[in-house]
Amino acid sequence: MILMMVTGQMSQKAVRSVTVRRGGQHLDCDLVVVEEPLEIRLNDKPLVVTMRTPGHDQELAAGFLHAEGMIATGSDIASMRVIPGETVASSRIKVTNFSGDRVEVSSEVDTTPSVSTASERTFRATAACGVCGKETIADLEQTLPPVRSVQCPPQLFESLPQSLRKAQELFDATGGIHAAGIFSLTGDLLCLREDIGRHNAVDKVIGYFVLQNAVPLHDRILVVSGRAGFELVQKALKASVPAMVSVGAASSVAVEMATSAGMTLYSFAGRGTGNLHIPEPRQHENQGQL
Repeated sequence: MILMMVTGQMSQKAVRSVTVRRGGQHLDCDLVVVEEPLEIRLNDKPLVVTMRTPGHDQELAAGFLHAEGMIATGSDIASMRVIPGETVASSRIKVTNFSGDRVEVSSEVDTTPSVSTASERTFRATAACGVCGKETIADLEQTLPPVRSVQCPPQLFESLPQSLRKAQELFDATGGIHAAGIFSLTGDLLCLREDIGRHNAVDKVIGYFVLQNAVPLHDRILVVSGRAGFELVQKALKASVPAMVSVGAASSVAVEMATSAGMTLYSFAGRGTGNLHIPEPRQHENQGQL
């Protein structure tokens, strides 16, 4: 019963009850976030295995493919299906016993170069890593679409992390999960996703709009519960998000990437204490204003 209440729309597989010892000898139960692998396959070829929290796996796959430039909208996806993993009995002693779910995506878009390169790498992404599997510095480069800069009151940016936090059901239950939310320019929460990996949470929430054919997100704000690393800013810019708010700090590359692209970045979000990184002035820029 508790599981249903705390997970909401998330999969019931997202949390697990464990026995803990509190106060010396007292045995009790606690809820922890589940971390399991998900394989994403594109056109029958393995693409990536990422450690994630089960739930909204199709959105995760769509967001990942969009961030990697393999699809532009949901219309580029011909079909998508989730294949549940099967727990296989083994006589070997293992630290973990993963079920290994899989998302199979087919697309009529020409993705041959990207898929073959990824297959040759055969990489694994942990919940903490947004760039695992990249072999060279050049692999980190992405072609980014234009961003329409927006001007919002700092008070709006200050209020968004609290709105995000109030909607985090899994964090309330476990205290150990990241979140990403897409807001309107007037502060309405449009979609929230939680995941053990912060880059997965961003892929899921952007993937939701990809599957709705609602990208680019020219008039939206991305809010993340952790820090603003360059890989999260890059994912946001791939979706043309013009403003991003992070509860934690921003890295030097994240600030440079955001401001040079025309994105407003608000880090260390707090009442009157946040850091507002202003986009660099650009000629012939289309600016939206509340």
